[in-house]
Formats: sequence, C-alpha cells, structure tokens
Amino acid sequence: MHRGGEPFEYSRRAAEVLRHRFISDLVRALAPRPARLLDVGCSEGQLTLHLAAMPEIVVAVDLSRAAVRAARERLRSGGAGARFVVADATALPFGAGRFDVVVMSDGLHSWQLPAAERRVALAQAGYVVRAGGHAVLTEYLQPRAFAEFVSEVRAGPFQVVAVEYLHDRLWYRIESWFKAVRDWRWVGRLFGSVPVARLLGRVARLFGRRGSRHICVVARRAATD
Repeated sequence: MHRGGEPFEYSRRAAEVLRHRFISDLVRALAPRPARLLDVGCSEGQLTLHLAAMPEIVVAVDLSRAAVRAARERLRSGGAGARFVVADATALPFGAGRFDVVVMSDGLHSWQLPAAERRVALAQAGYVVRAGGHAVLTEYLQPRAFAEFVSEVRAGPFQVVAVEYLHDRLWYRIESWFKAVRDWRWVGRLFGSVPVARLLGRVARLFGRRGSRHICVVARRAATD
C-alpha cells in the first residue's frame, strides 16, 4: 500500500549513491588526464553518470539493449555524455590497450556468470586495458566469499593492489526489514538518506569486513608480460 508521494526509486538508494561516489573518486585518483574509461555492465547508467561527469572519455557497455537505452537517456537528461555499446562482458568489441581504467561494478557474480565465463570476462578486461592501467571491481557478496573473489581476480591478468570494504551490511539489513513497505514516504526518505547510510557505515566498520556486503578490488595490468 502506497502512502503519499511517488513510489521511492531504488536507483536513488543512499547506499548505492555512496558506492558510486566511492568508485568515481577512486577512478579519479587512479586515472591520468584525460582518461579513457570503460564501464562494463553499465545497467541503466547510474554509475556511468558519475564517471562521465569528471569529465573523461567514457564508454559504457551492457548486454541489455533496454538498459543501454535507459542509460543513454539518463545521461542525456543529466547533462553528461558517454558512448554506449551493446556487448557481452565475455566478448568486448575493443582493441588491445584501449582504456586506462576498466570498471566492473557488481558484475562477475551478480551477473550470475559461471566460473569459466568469469575468467573470460576478466581476461577480456585485461586485454582492453593498457599496460599499467587498472581495473576496479566491486561485488555484492557474503563476507565469507570475499577471499575467493580476490583470489579469482588475482588469478586473471591483473595484480591486486588494494582491497576495500564498503561497510554497508547494516544498511542492507535495515533495508530488508522495511522491504514490504518500501513505498511509504518515510521509508523512502530513510532509504534515500545519505547521512543515515554514512552513520550505519560507521557502526558497521566496527565489525571489520564482516560489516560489509560490498567488496572493492583495485587491480593493475602488468606493464610487461
């Protein structure tokens, strides 16, 4: 039952906003100027909008034509620009060393790729990023699966240089409690409150990586084979 106002859009969830800011700030610190960025699995362009606002040269890829159309429209209305391509993460249509940074946000596991296809996607990312370039990979996992994910990245064409935890598990737990009434106005405001998400993140940080559902792996393409 909806109680006042428009239904809350999950694309504006505070935890997602903070994650996208975190990723874009990280990419900004890693990339040269101007940077050539590839956003693999761009969905409807929520993260792409942050990346394209730097501004940089941004190419966004998704397998879904509908998602690409929505992403293109999102960036058009948001005043930012990017090139969009419909393509599979396991068959990226770009040449070797084309990009400075490749971003795979909530991808390899969230796309439900089999292990063999995850390895191919990582190999493709390694092929299209230049020597010395970086990959930024985030994933939504149970904490017990974090180490396996890092090992998976390390087994590909990248050298893992940093692992970050986003300390958002408490936020997602509270979100699940109110899922049935997510269209209520005050619940929408709660889910959209960045200060609340930051406060919950500070509490979750006390639990170390167990207080996270998102892991972020920063990896570097070897300068020489």
